[in-house]
Amino acid sequence: MQRYDTVSIQAVQTDEGFIMDSPVIGRTGILIYRNADGTERHEYRPPEEAFDEASLKSIRGKPVTVLHHGRVTADNIGNAQAVGTVLSNARKDGNTIRADVVIYSLDTADRELSCGYTTELDETPGVTPEGEHYDAVQRNIRYNHLAIVPRGRAGVARLNLDGEQYIYESEDKMEKIKLDSGLEYDAAPEVKLAFDAMKEKADADKKAFDELQAKYDVAAAEVEKLKADAVEAEKAFKADFAEAVKTAIELREIAKEKGVENADGMSNDEIKRAVIAKAYPDMKLDGKSADYVEALFDMSKAVKVEKADKMAEQREKLNQKPAENKEDSIEDLKAKLLEAERNYFLGGNE
Repeated sequence: MQRYDTVSIQAVQTDEGFIMDSPVIGRTGILIYRNADGTERHEYRPPEEAFDEASLKSIRGKPVTVLHHGRVTADNIGNAQAVGTVLSNARKDGNTIRADVVIYSLDTADRELSCGYTTELDETPGVTPEGEHYDAVQRNIRYNHLAIVPRGRAGVARLNLDGEQYIYESEDKMEKIKLDSGLEYDAAPEVKLAFDAMKEKADADKKAFDELQAKYDVAAAEVEKLKADAVEAEKAFKADFAEAVKTAIELREIAKEKGVENADGMSNDEIKRAVIAKAYPDMKLDGKSADYVEALFDMSKAVKVEKADKMAEQREKLNQKPAENKEDSIEDLKAKLLEAERNYFLGGNE
């Protein structure tokens, strides 16, 4: 996490016009930061972290810049307005930290120093030995640069000309902005707050768009399915219609062959029953199932009309009175009828 401590410059000018100073750049104790939402955050910098040797050495040789420019590196030093250098390691001075600096030119009215550094935060809250509450502990402090800045927003660490120190600690906290590409940039809290608000709105807009897109895709898929179903339904209708026409023509041809009259005005079922009646005049179809009628119709198609007529003739003779039937006896007629029916069922032609 990037941090900026703010202190005053105690100017001593060399013969060459350079500014030399050994300002306080930090201290131990509770440091108050202002969160992006305006609330305060209390972080504790214990002496063992403030005066850690690696931390104190990390400031040496780092540039002095005009204002902050994020993390300063060799790649962006040209844009960081470097105007000086930290000459020494930082060192302990009571509960404060000092370092020697040289500023080559000072073309700005600003007179505060803000130390930019990174720190790892231990988010465990607690109480200092002096009884002060804190929200987190700063650890592994590493300095990156020293910047000349305007007065801090919530008080500064000030050095008076007579050397008496009045420290009102305030550290400007730089937030991390992480782009979707994975790149991270340092930014002031208000910038991060605005960025987060825009990102939140963008995320909400994307969510709403995705929901609309999903609904559109479902609707589009349903439309395509309806189109496909309509095509299949049309094919099925045409096939069924063609089959119905073919069946109607065939039934009327069979009806004509069997001598059924007025078949054009009959339904398919009526034609089938009329054909059956021609083949089997005595067959009763009342209460019979459609499958029964269909099977009997298939049998009727094989029965020749003349055979049916011959059988009707034999039945007529059988029903005549014995006195009027001179050629055959009743027994003879019964035998002939049975013979005719047997020939029919056995596929005979007589």
